[in-house]
Amino acid sequence: MNIQMATASSSLSQTQKKMNTIATNIANVNTAGYKSREATFQNLLTQTYANQTGEATEPGRETPENLRIGFGSKVGLTALNHKQGSAQETGRNLDLMLEGENVYFRVQNGDSVNYTRDGSFEIQNQNGAFSLVTGRGNAILDTNGNAITFDRNPSEISITEAGELVATDANGNEQTFQLSIAKIDRPQALVNVGGNEFSLQENDELVALNGEEYKTRQGYLEMSNVDLTNETTEMISTQRLLQFQSQAIKMADEMMGLANTIKR
Repeated sequence: MNIQMATASSSLSQTQKKMNTIATNIANVNTAGYKSREATFQNLLTQTYANQTGEATEPGRETPENLRIGFGSKVGLTALNHKQGSAQETGRNLDLMLEGENVYFRVQNGDSVNYTRDGSFEIQNQNGAFSLVTGRGNAILDTNGNAITFDRNPSEISITEAGELVATDANGNEQTFQLSIAKIDRPQALVNVGGNEFSLQENDELVALNGEEYKTRQGYLEMSNVDLTNETTEMISTQRLLQFQSQAIKMADEMMGLANTIKR
């Protein structure tokens, strides 16, 4: 009965983590550039009874050698789904959709470089310096690793499919920049840092300079790749699993109470 309660308790806490993942996906169903996550489970064998082998270390052992008792399951991996989201036309010249596998805009976040698929950009005016930034205010980088900054407030911005940005001010003066687009060799190495941005713990970055591995579409946004129908189905299934585990704990508690009553 102790084993039953421990197993159900362990699985209950881990199942709640999956529910949290599903809730985050559903909450971001309309977030531009959001990539959904999927939690997968593995059998938990890290806590066992009589975990030593050999008669000298296990006096009185009655179970066969190498037989171990697991304690439920745990979330083994929360995988990022990199499937391309649907395109939504906005008509806004600062909205930019990125098409391509495992490619991201490079943005400056303090002293570090982050990566995002959210192309809803803005122009920020800081003491007369006009910069292209994300919705969080992080600067968009060019291929030289510099923030894209304009001499004057652009009156018109055009962006080619290869990511070349041309800013024209009211006097007809032009500035040209090449957006820095990075391809991540191992996308599962991306770490979510909030605000729909990711960081890399390891050097798995490959900057695509020639535009052959990606395409940008001005006036469009890539929407979330969350499948609401699938997430709702997973939520219902996970809720039932939570109820089952809670009931298992309740039954184990009642049986232990009954056993104590009989003993007295």
